[in-house]
Amino acid sequence: MKRLTCMLLVLVMMMGAMALAESDAPIEIATAEQLAAINDNLSGHYVLTADIDLSEYENWQPIGAFQPLSDAPEDAEIPHPDYAFTGRFDGNGHTISNLTITSAPMMGAGLFGCASGTEQGEGYIGNFTLENVNVTGVYLVGGAVGLQFMNCKVSDIALVGENKLTGMQGIGGIVGTGFDLISNCSATADITALGDDGACAGLIAGGTTMSSIENCQAIGGSITAEGNATWAFGAICGAPWGAPEIRDCTASDTVIRVTGSGNRLVGGLLGFAGSYDPEHPAQIVGCKVENVTLEVSESTDSVGGLVGAGKEMMEGSDVMSSFEIGSCSVSGTITGGGEHVDAVVGDPACAVTISCEGGMSMESEADDAAAAAQLLEDVKGTYVALFPVITAPEYDQLWLDPCAAVVGEEAAPEVAEMLKAACNGTIYGQEAVDAFGDGSNGAQFDCLFINGVDQITFDGTTISGSLEGEEVFKHEYAYVGPLSLAGMMEGTLYETADADAGEFRYFYMMPDTPATTYHLEFRYGSDVDALTQYNEGPYAYWLAAGFPVDADEAMIENVVTLFCEENLAEMQADDAA
Repeated sequence: MKRLTCMLLVLVMMMGAMALAESDAPIEIATAEQLAAINDNLSGHYVLTADIDLSEYENWQPIGAFQPLSDAPEDAEIPHPDYAFTGRFDGNGHTISNLTITSAPMMGAGLFGCASGTEQGEGYIGNFTLENVNVTGVYLVGGAVGLQFMNCKVSDIALVGENKLTGMQGIGGIVGTGFDLISNCSATADITALGDDGACAGLIAGGTTMSSIENCQAIGGSITAEGNATWAFGAICGAPWGAPEIRDCTASDTVIRVTGSGNRLVGGLLGFAGSYDPEHPAQIVGCKVENVTLEVSESTDSVGGLVGAGKEMMEGSDVMSSFEIGSCSVSGTITGGGEHVDAVVGDPACAVTISCEGGMSMESEADDAAAAAQLLEDVKGTYVALFPVITAPEYDQLWLDPCAAVVGEEAAPEVAEMLKAACNGTIYGQEAVDAFGDGSNGAQFDCLFINGVDQITFDGTTISGSLEGEEVFKHEYAYVGPLSLAGMMEGTLYETADADAGEFRYFYMMPDTPATTYHLEFRYGSDVDALTQYNEGPYAYWLAAGFPVDADEAMIENVVTLFCEENLAEMQADDAA
């Protein structure tokens, strides 16, 4: 009898264990509807079993919401566990795409609005890819999580594709504001901090509090703040309040633009850094800033290639303490800046040690303006369209020689004709878009002068054009700023104040000069945005190439040789890839 009783007890215990195991098993998520339904059980353990497309949701309701724990002032920033996501979410390597949030709560916008651990268990969100997000909020705006509170890890999330995040404070590609470890994440995004006092933005996290960031990458993208008195912007994190470590993180090819006045704390990696404990300095170790550009107004304070400042620099406060930089490296450019601008750390107050290779080159807006003025001096002269000159039959041998040196005598004629044809197009704008599409299946560039001119004269700040000797336009032009042609070519924009300039309002000059490349390349028109587009818009597939009217035979030979060598080198590189 005792043996039977023991067997029954064992069976009951086994059944109880099985029931417990079943209750602990993660809830599988395979559809957008099931993902949205997590809001009905915020403490569950979930796992994705399929990729999910959220395009059917025009305004996604974030999973978990921020509500303060109580009305007491000390609880104002602590999330109530009944409203926050307190469970675990394992993306299982899947992709969640096309997240759109157009109207969000005041605090907490993202796939998850607010997430927190509990005393009973640690929360977790990670192991998935987010693709093509467009999130607009106010405070605590993130692609994955708006507010990541204590005891909730975020890791192994990649933000890829076309991503836009907009808010006023605490804006991050992965996490808006975090209170726990963020690790092994990467993000590409365009982030906008709205209005005056906009603050705390980074491609990984807008800000953190007493929490570290490890092995994360900010890749490309941009951070833009156009208001006044904005603060704390960095490619990885804008405001890592008291973060013990920022370790093995990389920011590459990101542009941070801060205009307006009275701004502060801008860094290639971090807006600022520091520990609350002077006995234990914050560690910034093994981090890289590669080809990051900081474009800031002349009044922006505390700008650094790696870190903007060594303390929070709030008025009248020295809250942030010390930090150490070890085994880091920096490259890129700083344009503008007021007080405390440095290639590595803008204001190194409270920095204990700084070990960092390289540093950003620093340019001022005055330097840019001087370079723009010098460019107009360097191109003085009258020009005709380049390609009708150099593709004349008498110069055929000039094309064949450099082509033969690369592809051989037999293939040289065909390759030379291909090179000539590529820049002898006669259509541009919508007509060219209709004919060539995105250009992936072949296209021709129109490199002639358009809008009824056959000669253009540069005379300092005066640019004029004529047709068969009759003047068509003549205006004074002033420097506006740098401009990029679809991210492929960097140029300088000039504008005339004359109201009747029409399609000659702007001149967009590439850095070519007769002394360097034996020709000019430029665009002109009435729409700046269209001038920056490559294969769409009214100037699609057009880039004027100018050649001095008084060029000699040596210049003709030089420009043909240069054109062939550069394009053949690109073709060889493409073939090798």
